[in-house]
Amino acid sequence: MHSYIGDTHGFATLHRMPLAKRKVAKRNRSPRRHFRHGHRAAVMRAITAAKLYLNKTIPRLGLAAEFCGSNTAYVTAAAILLRSENATLLEQVGVGQVPLLAAAARVKQIANLVTAYRTAADADRVAFARTCGTDQILDVLATASH
Repeated sequence: MHSYIGDTHGFATLHRMPLAKRKVAKRNRSPRRHFRHGHRAAVMRAITAAKLYLNKTIPRLGLAAEFCGSNTAYVTAAAILLRSENATLLEQVGVGQVPLLAAAARVKQIANLVTAYRTAADADRVAFARTCGTDQILDVLATASH
């Protein structure tokens, strides 16, 4: 046994005194804190930063992320999503149905194609059509219209 004075069942009397109740920090926050007006707050910050960056209002992506309280990974993903011009997916990401990083990975190639098309001169578009073949492009257009 222990040699503590007043020892009862292996515990010193000092240890049996009631402890003051401590407030324990809440580990899991409410998911409602992550939403503002029905949209994911972090996604909205990233989209705002991406718009500022893409419009060249803020010259560096990291700076835009910092100004809007976001991070470069999220702002990069938001920029990809905006460049894809997929309004449906953008809305799904905004309301939290689809994760931002997953959506950006899914449409990255489309975003690159849209950007290349939008920035190309007419002569480059004609050269592209000749290179790929007009029949193939017309087949794609017919499929897209259905």
